[in-house]
Amino acid sequence: MKKLLYVVLAVFIANTAFAQSNKAKSILDKVSAKYDSYNTLQSNFLLKVTPRTGEASTVNGKILVNKPEDKFKIELADQDIYGDANTTWTVSKEVKEVQVNSADDGNQKIGPSNIFTFYKKGFNYKYVGTNNVAKEGKVDVIDLVPTDKTTNYQKITLRVNSKSHIHDVSILDKSGAKYTYAFNALYVNHAISNASLQFNKQNYPGYEVVDLR
Repeated sequence: MKKLLYVVLAVFIANTAFAQSNKAKSILDKVSAKYDSYNTLQSNFLLKVTPRTGEASTVNGKILVNKPEDKFKIELADQDIYGDANTTWTVSKEVKEVQVNSADDGNQKIGPSNIFTFYKKGFNYKYVGTNNVAKEGKVDVIDLVPTDKTTNYQKITLRVNSKSHIHDVSILDKSGAKYTYAFNALYVNHAISNASLQFNKQNYPGYEVVDLR
């Protein structure tokens, strides 16, 4: 009888986990379909960095994405970051330097440039439940665990609002630090000029350009 109880419990846990995975995947499929339908994206975001020890810090930013052109720009107080399919230009305003990297080397695996799409592959999903968020109401909470154990993060939590838009993303890395991107004022399919997403050295006179490709 005891053995049978263990078997029933194991089956129940497995079925529950499978249902949680299916629900999470269903929500993320809707998110993917929504973002895939947009040609351009523009959003303000707040990045909060919480180290394992010490005080948290926050920074405001803006991201612009033109998907057909495969280009993006991220605007921060001390940095501008431009990118396309091949190259990333990181402009450091404090030291007046531009670092040029190949796209694979110049970006973190998860960051503002791919924050709307990173979850599509390489993760196991789990539906956690709902949270109540001011001005949003209920949001769905999904945990993602990378299948590649060599990545530098251990868990990512997505919160998705009723419009199938990402409300925020929290990344917990293996050092115990947490990075949370919260998005607001999302504008889609607005005209974004190609020139505004392309690094132009003339816009940064006196800056040293360091090509690390």
